[in-house]
Amino acid sequence: MATRRATIIGVILVVLAAVVISAVCRTVCVELYTVAPQQMENTLLAGDRVVVEKWHYGVRLPQSYLALPVVDTLPGSDIPARIPATPLPYRRLALKEVGRNDVIVYNYPIDSDIPLSHYPTAIARCIGVPGDVVEARDGALYINNVSSAQSPIATAAYLVADSILPQVEKAMMQQGEVSPSVQRIDSNHHLLYLDRYRYNKLCEHLPLSLHPTPVMLSQDNYKIELPRYNQEVHITPDNAAFYASIINRYEPAKVCLQGNALYRGGRKMDSYRFSQPYYWVVCDNRTSATDSRTFGVLPHSHVIGRCGTIIFSIDARQKGFSSWRIHRFFKSGNL
Repeated sequence: MATRRATIIGVILVVLAAVVISAVCRTVCVELYTVAPQQMENTLLAGDRVVVEKWHYGVRLPQSYLALPVVDTLPGSDIPARIPATPLPYRRLALKEVGRNDVIVYNYPIDSDIPLSHYPTAIARCIGVPGDVVEARDGALYINNVSSAQSPIATAAYLVADSILPQVEKAMMQQGEVSPSVQRIDSNHHLLYLDRYRYNKLCEHLPLSLHPTPVMLSQDNYKIELPRYNQEVHITPDNAAFYASIINRYEPAKVCLQGNALYRGGRKMDSYRFSQPYYWVVCDNRTSATDSRTFGVLPHSHVIGRCGTIIFSIDARQKGFSSWRIHRFFKSGNL
């Protein structure tokens, strides 16, 4: 009986140890992320399972001592499924800034009192780092007033009249391409979503009169200046409103915007030292709505990790073995 009890206890301890080790690795080391549609085509495809290197930008410490996975509250109640109920302050060990052009997974900024790790997740490319001036002018990207070439496989929008859409689709099929992604925008037109490489290839097989017209969406025009990290940043009438929105949402301080000036505790602010880096992230799919063009700057607190190797990839549109993208298995290198 004693031997059997010792065996049972031993098995329980091994299982608990495995659970703890797995939880620690998942929290501070690596985790798999499944790429969703309309995010990073064609750099990453929907169904790619990517290793997220959580340690790369510093280890984000948990904001609770104990929490149930998946759920935020106990089933059938409003009781938080974590201890303590109020999230612990954000802390990160060995902070390292995100590099320009890094592809990262992050927690989508929302207004909530749940831990950051429970926020929705998304993926995008970092195109702006602290101190950068990022400007998009009619679809062209400029970093610090220098034109920045965009990836030839980044997806953009093109206008196609209904009358020529069948010919466009036929030309693509003749080249061995799958049917393009399209969206109706009015009674006579569709938006066609293609990367630049496929667009140029398509135009080679169509007369000039049938070339799809590039479309500049409203989100393709903006200009922002990211504050420098841990340095005194001068407050000016031009940046006061922008910095006020960042400070009041993500910084421990709270400020008041009056006219074109910032006030804290009744005193006008001439400068401010930001407590964490802020980035500008954009999906390679330029039509996506899950990046900085929607929610603004991304604070370092919301960064989960860097995208590394694609472990495997499954095309949900296919069935059986044909759904396995074997050529993408264990694909690594620069994304």
